[in-house]
Amino acid sequence: MRAIIVLLINRRVPVQTIRLERGEWSFDESDLLGPPGGFGEVFRGTGPAGPVAVKRLKLSAGAASHREMKIGATLADRSLEHVVPIFDFGQDAESDRYFLVMPLCDYSLQDLLRREATLDPASAREAALAILAGLEEASDIVHRDLKPGNILFHDGRWKIADFGIAKFVEDATSLESLRTSLTPSYAAPEQWRGERPASATDIYALGCIVHAMITGQPPFVGDADAVREAHLHSPAPPLSGIDSRLAGLVTTMLRKPPSSRPSVSRCR
Repeated sequence: MRAIIVLLINRRVPVQTIRLERGEWSFDESDLLGPPGGFGEVFRGTGPAGPVAVKRLKLSAGAASHREMKIGATLADRSLEHVVPIFDFGQDAESDRYFLVMPLCDYSLQDLLRREATLDPASAREAALAILAGLEEASDIVHRDLKPGNILFHDGRWKIADFGIAKFVEDATSLESLRTSLTPSYAAPEQWRGERPASATDIYALGCIVHAMITGQPPFVGDADAVREAHLHSPAPPLSGIDSRLAGLVTTMLRKPPSSRPSVSRCR
């Protein structure tokens, strides 16, 4: 028995090496950075310049067929201040798995909310403005899965991560598969209805994020069926204890029809 215990202690998950568009990267499957998400899981890794975060998507080349992972190419060469940069992307040369390589960030907005429960209005405003700045920087891409876990603190500011991954998965899989990957508490009504997301979809998710920052939870909670029905049919509970103009703005961000929500620039 003792020998078995020692063997289990000493046995380690082997380090994985992947080769993508721009180079070679390594990661250890036992070193997860946070819980797995709907579209993939992130591991601590290393590359030519040191530590990185390696995201392995829950998607194989068989599912993606001939489609290219354009999201990495779209963002990798941009100079972005409020979007987490992408160092490398694409299908591993020796497997059928897809990966993104990004810098290691300090923590997520979800991590902060777990520690603090709520944020004071000034801190919530700072985070919301940073998210809006990121949406403007990548205005040609709809995020589709905006939530506190995808807002990361890096280089002294909040930045949006995982831009466009939902679109890549949607292009390669069925709509039903995509629905099971979305985060129910932050999914807009049009996503539940199977309609095409637009920038207004991200505005709705940001309204849910502001609710979470101010009250400690998004506007609708419960099991998936209850949350779905609430997103589709129930008005969001009003925010109290903050500037009435901000509370009114968040209410408009959470309107059911996408065309009735304010633009990114209006929200800023």
